[in-house]
Amino acid sequence: MKRLFNNLFKRHLTIKTKYNPKNPQDVEAFENACKILEDQGIEFKKGYEIVATELGKKIYFRYSLITDILIWIVIPLLTLIILI
Repeated sequence: MKRLFNNLFKRHLTIKTKYNPKNPQDVEAFENACKILEDQGIEFKKGYEIVATELGKKIYFRYSLITDILIWIVIPLLTLIILI
């Protein structure tokens, strides 16, 4: 099983940073870190990740809860009522 896993996936070390792109000091520190990696010959790529804000998390949680209640409780109850 482990051999199959190793044939399908590779393990990479990653570095994630949290910085404010609107803060010039954060941007400068990020660019300096990238330059250090380049100087040391370490292959890397820059990317962006969109993460949910606290408001987004709350909205998604409520949406998920409501849809679960509808799917697993309300619809089966209505089906039972209609069939009886």
